[in-house]
Amino acid sequence: MNKKIYTSHDSVKIGLILSTVGGMLDAHTFLFRDGVFANTQTGNLVFLALSLLDFNLGKTLQFVFPMVAFAVGSALAEFIKKFLPNSSSLKWVHIILLIEILLLFILGFVPKNCYNNFVIILISFVCSLQANGFKSLKGSPYATTMCTGNLRSASTNLANFIFAKDKQSGIISLRYIIIILSFFAGALIGSLLTRTIGEYTLWICSSLLLAAFFLISSNE
Repeated sequence: MNKKIYTSHDSVKIGLILSTVGGMLDAHTFLFRDGVFANTQTGNLVFLALSLLDFNLGKTLQFVFPMVAFAVGSALAEFIKKFLPNSSSLKWVHIILLIEILLLFILGFVPKNCYNNFVIILISFVCSLQANGFKSLKGSPYATTMCTGNLRSASTNLANFIFAKDKQSGIISLRYIIIILSFFAGALIGSLLTRTIGEYTLWICSSLLLAAFFLISSNE
């Protein structure tokens, strides 16, 4: 049987880094930018419904704009992936990571309670680029900016491993568990850093993405 060959950005190592950043960004914006999630748009949608019930227009827009930014980023990620040739020395994965790195580095200069809505919009945009740019983990669909789908996939594959004795399902389940734990670790780290160094937490996220960029580049 021929062994499947995966691209470097599909690796567990890259997924671990990206999901850690995903958890850090969600924790950071929630704690530091008015209780709005950077990438968990389901949570923002619930908060939106609650603010509508309270007839709080300002709070409503605070949750609407990140969702719009997330949708725009998703569309842009698909555009980049479709129109940048794979043969190019600068591939779509590099472009997406460079945009993320640059934006997070710049936003790391913005202090608390300064342009909060604008910062959240741009971070949501960054998260959507990542969510739609990195959707495959060793051939399995996954997410680096949220955990619901990963948790479902981990549970399903674990059940197949236990009840059907499918070893491959066990391996896949383990990969998902690693991604979930790295997201959780990212949320813990992001919370700690946000409470100690504030906006500079985004520089740590930018540095991690830069590490992912060089890891991908060195393996291609």
